[in-house]
Amino acid sequence: MKKGASKSGSFMSFMEEKFLPVAAQLGSQRHLLALRDGVVMVMPLLILGAFSMIIAEFPIEGFLNLMASIFGENWNAFEGVIMNATYGISAIVACFGVASSLVNSYGENGTPAGIIAMAAFFAVVVPTTLTGAEGEAVDAWVAGSLDATLLFTALLTALIVGEIYRFLVQKNFTIKLPDSVPKAVSAQFTALLPGTAIIVLFTVVRLVFASTPWGGFPEFVTDIISTPLRHLGTSYIGTLVVCFFEHLLWSFGLHGSAIIVFPIFEPLWIINMAENVSAGAHNIVTFTFYENGVWMGGSGATLPVVIYMLLFAKSKLLKNVGKVGIAPGIFNINEPVTFGLPIVLNPILMIPYILAPMAAMSVQFLGTAVGLFPLCNNMVPWTCPVLISGFLTTGSIMGVVAQLCGMAVSFLIWLPFIRVWDKKCYQDELSTVTA
Repeated sequence: MKKGASKSGSFMSFMEEKFLPVAAQLGSQRHLLALRDGVVMVMPLLILGAFSMIIAEFPIEGFLNLMASIFGENWNAFEGVIMNATYGISAIVACFGVASSLVNSYGENGTPAGIIAMAAFFAVVVPTTLTGAEGEAVDAWVAGSLDATLLFTALLTALIVGEIYRFLVQKNFTIKLPDSVPKAVSAQFTALLPGTAIIVLFTVVRLVFASTPWGGFPEFVTDIISTPLRHLGTSYIGTLVVCFFEHLLWSFGLHGSAIIVFPIFEPLWIINMAENVSAGAHNIVTFTFYENGVWMGGSGATLPVVIYMLLFAKSKLLKNVGKVGIAPGIFNINEPVTFGLPIVLNPILMIPYILAPMAAMSVQFLGTAVGLFPLCNNMVPWTCPVLISGFLTTGSIMGVVAQLCGMAVSFLIWLPFIRVWDKKCYQDELSTVTA
């Protein structure tokens, strides 16, 4: 027993001394934070677009026939309008958000940088040549060239623009106006010289890449950076590794989702979902797949164990945690469980906390791969209750079945560990009363 305790203590000491400082630095890295903030700005648009898709393509024939009889055959034409207004501009919104957040982190005004980043993005995205009403050639940016399929190009552009802008501003490469000029006006002149330099630079980038085999900067980013990263990060093994490290960080009290998922992998999963929606691709791992197939009750797939504690726990601690945790757990918020049991820095409960979501993800991935479960292509808020979210994200009752299977596997992994912890807490409470 002492030998096992010694090994456990050595592992915890190693993680606290070597791993956690590196993870904490990664979590506070300004570029990753900027990526997270920029992508988060896109979420409301994706959710709104997904709801329009759910309504327009609701998987009940009677509902569709009823709507058509009331509003006409083209009643669902609003779907295309809303999708273009939401999904269709997601890359632009993310570009603005990342650049402005990055420059803000340096203590400078990030709004001009966000605007310049959008201009730079338009500079490198080559318009499509269309035929006008009278047969003349017209250059235009079509909706498909500004959506999440170019998200990686937008993010990379935003990071480059943000760094160049803050460097030039901090080196006083700006136009200074008298103090009597309103700040709103002087701020725009402050951005004039840096903006000019950046737009000229990205125009040159566009011209240079036009003469390469890729034909453009976005195509270069997609072929050389985005596609290889997506193949790695959205594969089964890649997603499994992401899930492991996310929950390992959470187990030590660090926000694993904010450190790993949001800034690094969420953009890749959003691109996968956009390809499924717009191009009929069959990417299994999308952000909504991970969000609703892993975070069932919150990180660690803890909703099944909360139900167990509420109904079957013997110790007062677990009963109380179950009572407090059930309401937020239904909406995928599990801080009462994570810090109340506690799971953080608990060698017993860290094991199922890490393994359960990995198992749940595996079941749903393999089930989707063989065609048993449908793809998750509809974005819903992460607080949407389990089972409801399974239906909404897939438009199928089999999405509910997928979540039930994931919860069942999670519960089987949690069960022996939560029983051991319940027994230990119960005995500690009895000994305290006796003493």
